[in-house]
Amino acid sequence: MRVLIVGAGVAGCALYRRLKPLGFTIDIIEKSATLSSEGAAICLPANAMLALDKLGLSKPVLNLAYQVDQIEYALSSGKTLARASLHTAPLNKAPFVALKRDDLMSVLRKDIAEDVQLNTWLEDIKQDNNEVLVTFQSGETKAYDLVVAADGINSSVRQMVQPHSAPLTHKVTNWRFTAKKPVAGIQPTYYVGNESAFMIYPISEDEVYCYGQIMDEDGKFASLASNKAIQEVFSDYASPVTECINSLSEDQHIVLGQLKTVQHTEPLFNRVVLVGDALHGCPPSLQQGAGMSLEDINCLADFLEQHELHDALKQYQQKRADRVTWTVKESNKIIKLAGLGRSPIGRFIRNTIIRLKGPANVVGWRKLLTEMD
Repeated sequence: MRVLIVGAGVAGCALYRRLKPLGFTIDIIEKSATLSSEGAAICLPANAMLALDKLGLSKPVLNLAYQVDQIEYALSSGKTLARASLHTAPLNKAPFVALKRDDLMSVLRKDIAEDVQLNTWLEDIKQDNNEVLVTFQSGETKAYDLVVAADGINSSVRQMVQPHSAPLTHKVTNWRFTAKKPVAGIQPTYYVGNESAFMIYPISEDEVYCYGQIMDEDGKFASLASNKAIQEVFSDYASPVTECINSLSEDQHIVLGQLKTVQHTEPLFNRVVLVGDALHGCPPSLQQGAGMSLEDINCLADFLEQHELHDALKQYQQKRADRVTWTVKESNKIIKLAGLGRSPIGRFIRNTIIRLKGPANVVGWRKLLTEMD
């Protein structure tokens, strides 16, 4: 079988690793000139670790990662709203960890980096019932039995097979960076303010991953220098958030972004199939970017190994549909929950929901892990 994988991120590299031993003829392309990675760090919930275990990569990832034990939601003042242990069922099916994104990609790309065709992308796709004919930016055309879009939330392949499918924006500006650990023994903590939120998640004995966001309809904070914007937005947050933002240097690497979400979660278009953020890109409320992507890859690879192509793709479509759709909707719902903080009555409702139900991401993880039984 001739397979083209578009994109050499988490999903693309994981799929290449799964399919190569099956004897398929595989091309993997990447639009970027180098194999870099976007983002500062990455959180891997238990389902992501279970998927990595199936790929035979959980041990090398664990060697580079930091395992956490509980999740806390708190007000910007530092007052706790809710806590949840990660050592109770079904959360204890696998470790919850975090690590630098470059470290995760080094594991996924080990021994395959030279196979990635850099500076390469598609200009056109034409398909019939028997094959997919693609045109590269060089003008070269080539036929494949299957094209896999693993090219992220702004997927150009998705746009070719599903016109008018550009992602929607939440008008929420966010920043990601790493900082020196402000307090020994700190566990992942999510601080919620009126229009903003800030996460601190340890990634080693010495460092934490920081993520901050704010409602930004007019783009005011997106237009500012990131260092300045962060200082302004989170100036009234309590310790240890203040320690993290005060440690920022002038040359600090800060990843600036806007929260987006896919409009649709349809994975299959004849012989073009979507995986990863091309299929289910959404806000990181449940930290499922990698987890869902790795689940996609194992699901698709299992069916391709066991069935003829047509049946394999139909089964992938059916298997992933409900889970992917729920994850996107729930992730967007949590962003709306955070947005309730803009009014006093909204804050009361939001805080009451968190106190009664527990951390919103943990509630979602419980459902996702229970469904894996």
